[in-house]
Amino acid sequence: MNKKLFITIIQLVRSAGILLLFLYLGKGIQFISHLPIPGSIFGLILLFLGLNLRLIPLDYVLPTGNFLLKYITLFFVPVGVGLLQYSELLSTHWLTIIVSSVVSTMATLICVGWLYQRLSK
Repeated sequence: MNKKLFITIIQLVRSAGILLLFLYLGKGIQFISHLPIPGSIFGLILLFLGLNLRLIPLDYVLPTGNFLLKYITLFFVPVGVGLLQYSELLSTHWLTIIVSSVVSTMATLICVGWLYQRLSK
């Protein structure tokens, strides 16, 4: 086997292992705490802390992270297909859905902009 290929495979396996470790740590925290927050969110927070505190080098998670980002659009296909099951509900409440989406997006943009201006001074 080519040495470069072997090193690439090892880096991908290590990277995927780290991401899966944090996913399952988050799921464990959610299982123990019974909080109504998905375990994947806890895992992302732990991964963020690990990267931010430099406990995990960024190079360790980049191979799988780049791969997943490259094909992220494929992850939205099941969601889009799943929406077809609720076409009647969506057609009934389309105005409410659009208004709430626009209002929540604007509220988020305003809050983030305001916080950025406050914290950047």
